[in-house]
Amino acid sequence: MATKRTTKKAETMAAKKAAKTAAAPAAEVKAEQSKAEAVKTAVVETVKAATETVKAATETVKETAKEAVKETAKAAPAKEAAPKAEAKKPVRRTKKAAAAATAEVYFQYLGKEFASKDLVSDVKKAWIEMTGKKEEDIQDIKVYVKPEENKAYYVVNGEAEGHYIEL
Repeated sequence: MATKRTTKKAETMAAKKAAKTAAAPAAEVKAEQSKAEAVKTAVVETVKAATETVKAATETVKETAKEAVKETAKAAPAKEAAPKAEAKKPVRRTKKAAAAATAEVYFQYLGKEFASKDLVSDVKKAWIEMTGKKEEDIQDIKVYVKPEENKAYYVVNGEAEGHYIEL
């Protein structure tokens, strides 16, 4: 009988060890599952927090954009109002009629006669020959006629150096 008891004890002990061995991995699996769930929960919370931050930033950007649009809208009508006011001014047609009139000026002295057009064209020719520049380079011409000297002094583009033409 002693052998039966020892055998039963041994079997019981082996069964307990097997149960503990089987229980240990099951406990480890449960621990790992709970750790995974904790990590999963932490990740979900982090994602929620990030989503809220993004939403808040988006709202801030939208508000800033709205304010910028409002400021631009306030500035734009002021700029547009000025050109409209200028466009509504009536056009005077009398100036066009006055511009259509022609004017000719003649100088007469001691039996000689000079037309202002001829003097200006002679001055242009003399200036082009002297400087070697083109007629397009002329911005303004001033002619001073001195009939007693039989000369016309001229200033082209503000350059006055005693240049003259003979009349």
